[in-house]
Amino acid sequence: MNAVAVLLYRNLVASIDKVFLIWQIMFPIIYIFIAGYSYSALIGDQGVAIGDASVPYPAYLAAGMVGFNMMNSSTAAGSIIWNDKRNGMLKQILVMPFARMHYILGNIVTTMLMGLASAGLILLAGSPTLIGSAQPTLLGSLYILYALLVGAIFFGSIAVIISTRLKSSEGFNVIVNSVFLFFSFVSSAFYPSQGVPGALGAAFYVNPLTYIVDITRAGIFNQITFFTNVEVGIIAAVAAGTFALATMSILRMKV
Repeated sequence: MNAVAVLLYRNLVASIDKVFLIWQIMFPIIYIFIAGYSYSALIGDQGVAIGDASVPYPAYLAAGMVGFNMMNSSTAAGSIIWNDKRNGMLKQILVMPFARMHYILGNIVTTMLMGLASAGLILLAGSPTLIGSAQPTLLGSLYILYALLVGAIFFGSIAVIISTRLKSSEGFNVIVNSVFLFFSFVSSAFYPSQGVPGALGAAFYVNPLTYIVDITRAGIFNQITFFTNVEVGIIAAVAAGTFALATMSILRMKV
């Protein structure tokens, strides 16, 4: 664990672009208050149904942006690997007393901490939209924490797999942004799955981001149901499988 802690410190201090961190926080906040209240004019006062509750669209969007932002933070896991390969740093790390398993765990834990920190700031900044709708409880907080940590593992693993397969930074950026764009808009992050065409609605539930934001919203609005627990099990299995593939990619990667 000491090796993972050293790599985590190195990632946070030397490998993370500070401008990227600022953008990670500012973009969702701006989107919540501009898009949230703008789209509310189209929806009207009916709100969005979440379980037995009906919440205003800005509150619905603010809760969804927590999971969305965690996904965007996960690109750092792939960016760190790509930059280390390009700069020759990966070879230097691996000749030190660090195993490849230490390296991938350091990157995933970095992603988790970034996702949790940015999620906390977004919840704090978006709290004006949640007042009157959110029903925070200890159990709900545990569901939110679970969704964010498992989401960081899944999306961080996806970024790791992509970074190990591509040989140019341009290719990495194009592919990861395209994949995450699909995850973003074919999900319930921005709009509910109820009422969308059948094929699109089915695609929502092929997308792990839907499960992550659904669990997050269930925790925030205290609407935890049997289906929420089914989603908890599904995303756990998907994240475990993706992490296993990412680990194999790192172990087989040529440096």
